[in-house]
Amino acid sequence: MKQYKTTIISLAVIAVVLIAFFVVSSILDKDEAEAPVPTASQEVETESVFGFASVGDIVTYECNVVDEIKLEREGEKEWKCTSYSDIELYAAGINSALNSVKSCMAAAVYEGEITEEIIKTYGISRTQYIRIVLKDGTIYTLRFGMKKPGTDMYFGVVEEKNKVYLINSTYKDASVITKENILYTQVFDFKDTGKIKNIEVYKKGELFVSLSSKFTEESRTWTMSYPLERPGEDTYIEEIIDSVSSLFTSQYIEGDCKDLSKYGLDNPSYVLKLTDNNGQQTLSLGDRVPEGGEFYCLFGGSNNVFTVSMSAVAFTDDTAIKYLDTDIFTRSYTVLKSAKIEITCAGINETYTLGYEIKGEDEKLFFNGVQLSDDYDTIRAFRKVNTAIYSINLVGLDEEPQTKGELLLRITYTMAEGDEVVVVEGYRADETTMSIYENGSYCGGYEYIRQITGDVNSYGIMGTIENFKQISGMK
Repeated sequence: MKQYKTTIISLAVIAVVLIAFFVVSSILDKDEAEAPVPTASQEVETESVFGFASVGDIVTYECNVVDEIKLEREGEKEWKCTSYSDIELYAAGINSALNSVKSCMAAAVYEGEITEEIIKTYGISRTQYIRIVLKDGTIYTLRFGMKKPGTDMYFGVVEEKNKVYLINSTYKDASVITKENILYTQVFDFKDTGKIKNIEVYKKGELFVSLSSKFTEESRTWTMSYPLERPGEDTYIEEIIDSVSSLFTSQYIEGDCKDLSKYGLDNPSYVLKLTDNNGQQTLSLGDRVPEGGEFYCLFGGSNNVFTVSMSAVAFTDDTAIKYLDTDIFTRSYTVLKSAKIEITCAGINETYTLGYEIKGEDEKLFFNGVQLSDDYDTIRAFRKVNTAIYSINLVGLDEEPQTKGELLLRITYTMAEGDEVVVVEGYRADETTMSIYENGSYCGGYEYIRQITGDVNSYGIMGTIENFKQISGMK
């Protein structure tokens, strides 16, 4: 009997819990039904939040969500910013931002009188807003509210339309124009960077590098005229142009600055000047920003101070040698009749001659006047010697020595056609380097002596010759 009594009591308790659950659920469902929340169909059916057809219809845009922005149209295409009157405006940035505002789409989740209860329900801001005035006098004022739980969407009310919208965060962010949107933040604005013809780099007011280009139908080649006259390193120079042509500033610091010295811009540490047929554009870099990896900078001919990321202008750490073609002689052996190698280094005083007779695909190769066999290993070892003598290049730049040191290397290249002869010489500069000359003229820098004395693995001239002699049996 006691067991049955316990069971009856348990069933009664369960019944009370179930009744309470259904009562509470019905109350919650009733409250939820009365609250102005979107249905699934409403979230899908979107409309233009601001409801204007063209950016050209806007005469005023105001926004205080991030920065105090007030833009007013001057004429059909010009804008002025009355909240930051001292800065140069970026017209393309403004038009792009306003197009994003025009494109703002969202689902209307409530339409009717915007009461205090509605403002409270959706957490609508009373102070922050976006206000747009059109040519015909129409005004749209958008105020954002709280984020809908579990989503990436925000409520927002347009007062003049008496509507509450559920706006995707992407549209929300795009509608908020900030100072960064309206500033002229692209450093260089060449219409066609392929027409840039001159580059000058200054460090602390002194010319560091000067380059000029020559155009052909298919390409642009560069020549360095300072600090020495040599062919430029085309690939690297083009990479620099590509890099700076997409260079944007990081922060706006001060407009029409009267005292540039506080940013190190009275005597910039680095100046880059690019010139095309329409004129010259300049970027000046001053001090590093104390609290971050940026430089203060000027550009566009104004005294508006910005910052630019140090990583975006990493080329400022380059040495001049990065801009030039460091190879001394690179013409293919197929155009040669011979290459005479004279070595007077490391106790060696030897002369070797490489010979070439090349007609189409028929190649006859010679070492010290003896024709090589067609043995694969022998030919491969011979080609390593060729690579070694082609590897004489500049590893650093320096002023021409007042007197030549000890002659360590002379390579005489004789062309197969014509009478052209090119002589490359290396004279000792110090214990590890040699000054390089071509046809008696100083090349502007030096090469390591180890390029002569290195082993076959490092393609040293002596090492590759010794390797060839062992493999070919030509002792």
